[in-house]
Amino acid sequence: MPKYKQVKVDYRIFKNGYLFSNGIALNKTAFEIWECCREPVDENIIVKKFFEKYTPQSDEDKKMIIEDIKNCLNLLIEGNLIERIDE
Repeated sequence: MPKYKQVKVDYRIFKNGYLFSNGIALNKTAFEIWECCREPVDENIIVKKFFEKYTPQSDEDKKMIIEDIKNCLNLLIEGNLIERIDE
């Protein structure tokens, strides 16, 4: 399973989110996913953290969280905020 790691980019904190020096803006949840990638981490660890935080009540809730995390990771890669490390 691939792991994900942050790319070091300066950012500023605003009331409703975070603005990175490369022009990418993140909301608080996307920033939290980015923060999970400080050290190489696989998607399952991030999912587990968000399951603990949001306590999904149904399989549908779990699927939605997993899908949102996958989408966010892809957007973070496209924005050059994380890199995928294949092992």
